[in-house]
Amino acid sequence: PTAALPLQFRENLQDVLPSLPAQDDYFLLKWLRARSFDVPKSEAMLRKVIRRYMPGGMCGYDREGSPVWYDIAGPLDTRGLLLSVSKQDLLKNKFRDCELLRRECEEQSRKLGRKIEMVLMVFDCEGLGLKHLWKPAVDVSGELLAMFEENYPESLKRLFIVKAPKIFPVAYNLVKHFLSEDTRRKIVVLGSNWKEVLQKYIDPEQIPVQYGGTLTDPDGDPKPPVQINYGGDVPQHYYVRDQLTQQYEHSVVVNRGSSHQVEYEILFP
Repeated sequence: PTAALPLQFRENLQDVLPSLPAQDDYFLLKWLRARSFDVPKSEAMLRKVIRRYMPGGMCGYDREGSPVWYDIAGPLDTRGLLLSVSKQDLLKNKFRDCELLRRECEEQSRKLGRKIEMVLMVFDCEGLGLKHLWKPAVDVSGELLAMFEENYPESLKRLFIVKAPKIFPVAYNLVKHFLSEDTRRKIVVLGSNWKEVLQKYIDPEQIPVQYGGTLTDPDGDPKPPVQINYGGDVPQHYYVRDQLTQQYEHSVVVNRGSSHQVEYEILFP
């Protein structure tokens, strides 16, 4: 009977329940209703929502054998994710990615007979826009960067920025204080010849077609979804909250009839 499903569903999710933004029956029923009270399908959907809508992934190796990780800014729907899951869930997900890369470096070290300790990253900024400058999104990005700096020192070989729009310097200025000077020196913003530059560091056979290489899925898909997740907007039926409480470093009360002047440096037209 339907009334017993939430209990069964709850028992199946004991391992992830503490990390969910809510644990009550009302929250769990939302996932059950979305899959017509099919418990296995509901469980699978809940477990995969972050993995499905967090773009990025490991794909291939550079010419020295280091894993290559692609991050894709455009399809990232941070607002939808933060309205569907907790910030801690996003941090844990990124931590899992970092651990995957660490283990991959260890495996490459065994295969090649030499130490592989660093990862080459490609950050695709196509589609980067104002939605990514939403304060909670910037805060989460900052926490992710701080976590990486604190727990994985000397793990980044290079970070290539490709297809950077005019708004990129603004976005970078918002998060660069989370990065060490050493990490900042490893960030390279590539110009229109970015495909040729990538091929200097990565064999074309290891680069997806969309990034200037020849790698495709077995079915010929130029965007290999097996390795790289392309994210997208989170459907509203996943939302478990309507808004987020935001905290600001500075606030001011402007009384009726009075005014307050604020000065800002405009970094782009």
